[in-house]
Amino acid sequence: MEISYWQSRWQKEKTGWHMETVYPPLPTLWDRLGFKSSGRVLVPLCGKSLDLQWFVNRGLTVTGVDVSTQAIHHIMQRHPEPFTQNNSYGFTVYRSKSLILWKGDYMKLPSSELSPQDIIYDKASIIALPPQKRQAHANKHLELCNPDTQILLQTFEYEQHEMNGPPFAVLEQELKNLFGSRFKLTCVHEQSKMEELQRFQQRGLSSYLTEKVFHLTPLQSG
Repeated sequence: MEISYWQSRWQKEKTGWHMETVYPPLPTLWDRLGFKSSGRVLVPLCGKSLDLQWFVNRGLTVTGVDVSTQAIHHIMQRHPEPFTQNNSYGFTVYRSKSLILWKGDYMKLPSSELSPQDIIYDKASIIALPPQKRQAHANKHLELCNPDTQILLQTFEYEQHEMNGPPFAVLEQELKNLFGSRFKLTCVHEQSKMEELQRFQQRGLSSYLTEKVFHLTPLQSG
């Protein structure tokens, strides 16, 4: 999907992927996986997700990236801290004490300008992309990782031939192909989303829909 596609969806307020709550599995997973109560979290293709503020409320410093001006402004309106604004590497960058928002193309995010990130939180990000764009997306994640960075990544699995994405089906083997050279992948959440099938039936989906969350931890060097 081209950037213009997503910008058009935001402009027309066709944002059916947006959740009006924090992603339900997130609090349980965060505590169970033992993530630090302080640190830095990067959220690519963040939209106007409430998860960003949830991270902030946990004491984390959060960096969100999205191409949509509307999405970025929604986040800023909810956030209690004041923002400064500047331009950098073709992005408009909004900074508060705990939240940094880069408005622009995630693929062009300059790694040299980001502090080391403890977590990359890929929620509804890789599944928004068709197969031919996912390798580059994964490579960008890897570029922004330091040796200790972990990744929390959500996917959907279904019969791709039944429905055109987005969201696209992304299977575990593909994730292993994309990230397995540097990360150990562990499925930490799996849930049938049959109750949501009706939402996609008009688009052809009829068999199953499974949501998974993977925890990617760096392989030990040597």
